[in-house]
Amino acid sequence: MTTVTVATFNIFNKWGRWGERLPLVLEQLTELQPDVIALQEIDLIIDQGMSLCRLVNARLIEGQQRYWIYHMGRPGRAAHIQALAVMSRLPAERHEGLDFLSYEGVSQRLRLRVADGIALDFYNTHLYWPPDAVEERLAQAKRLLEWVDTWQGAAATVVCGDFNAYVGEPTVALMKERFVSAHEAVHGREPEKTWSTPVNTYDPSPHGCLDYIYVAGAKVLDAGLTLDKPSPLDADLYPSDHLGVMARLEIRS
Repeated sequence: MTTVTVATFNIFNKWGRWGERLPLVLEQLTELQPDVIALQEIDLIIDQGMSLCRLVNARLIEGQQRYWIYHMGRPGRAAHIQALAVMSRLPAERHEGLDFLSYEGVSQRLRLRVADGIALDFYNTHLYWPPDAVEERLAQAKRLLEWVDTWQGAAATVVCGDFNAYVGEPTVALMKERFVSAHEAVHGREPEKTWSTPVNTYDPSPHGCLDYIYVAGAKVLDAGLTLDKPSPLDADLYPSDHLGVMARLEIRS
């Protein structure tokens, strides 16, 4: 039996005052110190993921386990611009990607070793974003679950990320047929919102919960929002236009 802290966070690329947001991300991520975190909208041009990983590692004290980062670039026109990424302190045994073959969407997964004889399959995803693209997201989620079924043998599975799906959508219902939502397991409901914050000044889409951690094969000990605190000097400055979600899990062999 072992305890693992997981998280997901859409970093909003380099948009929205990234130079000012970065210190907030570093401070709150270092405070949380998840064992593994899924990141969406990583900017490849500025090497955002690798830079973030190095800066977080530089803040850790001697003896604390360092992070490695694993990227999965988006296909198509965005291949050289944007990626998903997973930062992990747990050793990775496998790393693969899935092209959704629609809307330049991609998912990634890692098999992580959490202890001797105990593996965790960790999935990071980012589904199609327009609020009215309900059926398109559902098709991507179905493809994702088919992919999940091709890996067997891990003690637990976590599927997390920016699903761009509001609580009442069929994509959320589909995921909950197979998995437990970590936040709902602890609080009896999803967060009121994980998107948006004042950092995003141009998207008028409705506020709501878009980011989830889905769990199978593990007990959810705790869950909640993270990377959600504004700057003490500017109430409109948040780490991102999304709030992060975290969960602490107990995994048995």
